[in-house]
Amino acid sequence: MYKIGIIGLGFMGGCLAKTLIKSKKIEEICAFDKNKEFLQTAFNEGNITRIANELADFKDSDIIFLCTPVGLISEFAKKLKDIIKNDCIITDIGSTKCTIIDEIKEIAINFVGGHPMVGSERTGYNTSNDYLFENAYYILIENDNKTSITIMQEIIKELKAIPVLLDSKSHDYVMATISHVPHVIAAALVNLVKELDTNDEKMKLLAAGGFKDITRIASADPIMWEHICKENEDEIVLVLEKYINNLKYIKEKIGSKNEMYEFFKTSKEYRDSFAIKRINGQTNPTINVSIKDEKGSIASIATLLAKNDINIRNIGIENNRENMSGALYIVFEGYEEKEKGFKILKENNYEVKSS
Repeated sequence: MYKIGIIGLGFMGGCLAKTLIKSKKIEEICAFDKNKEFLQTAFNEGNITRIANELADFKDSDIIFLCTPVGLISEFAKKLKDIIKNDCIITDIGSTKCTIIDEIKEIAINFVGGHPMVGSERTGYNTSNDYLFENAYYILIENDNKTSITIMQEIIKELKAIPVLLDSKSHDYVMATISHVPHVIAAALVNLVKELDTNDEKMKLLAAGGFKDITRIASADPIMWEHICKENEDEIVLVLEKYINNLKYIKEKIGSKNEMYEFFKTSKEYRDSFAIKRINGQTNPTINVSIKDEKGSIASIATLLAKNDINIRNIGIENNRENMSGALYIVFEGYEEKEKGFKILKENNYEVKSS
């Protein structure tokens, strides 16, 4: 039985509490947050067993989750050093790792870096749920303390998530490439349209389809992304330099039929290999649905759609949901089917997003 501590009871911390409180391996959950209303609500609902009024209240914790902005993680770790038990595991949920781990090495505590590949535009405890982590990848950073890694893998499985081990350098390079730089690019594209738009904002009016698809993530929390860019600066710059070189090459070859054909062909083939959401080389009408991992949950959705004469081409689980999509994706026969499916699911109280 483990005593869990959570510092930062916002959306992510709330999801952790609501999920772990149901585990038979958890003895207590103690939480700390500057928002006292969140704490009281969570306590009244039975999702935490104790409210921490100060960090000293974590002295008996076995595992403490730091669910704060990445720039504050090492600061809280330092404050906890002389409070916690020697074998207490401190872990985090931040999307950068090298800088944090380098800072925490100097503190000499039992730290296991963590990064669940989930996300949401939501904020605050009141928007949290008990199924966010189901079937999602949850990265743990390798270290020499195998016992702590094993315990954290055990806890992640209690979240119904999928543990993945990486070293910190690989983690930050991978995240810079598939997450951080894409966010920078999306924001840059939006700012470019803002800069080039006509006085009557025709670009803003007509922006849709592909532009909206590739810039959706630009709506993410700017404070969070300011922290991420600062913490993972070296890797982001490295990947950006490679991307800029690619853009320069494209600029030089833009009029070359063969070069541009190969450029688009290569990207299409590689992108099509990511998942089965693209069929016969075409982008298909897709929605994401938030569901619990329960027997019959997928069957219920498929049956509901079938009863309303809505055909689907594919259905599956999203393991990487860092960019705010639901756990289940559904590919429809056509866009009309997609709109009908979206409406039906909404009417039946499913949380649905258009991909």
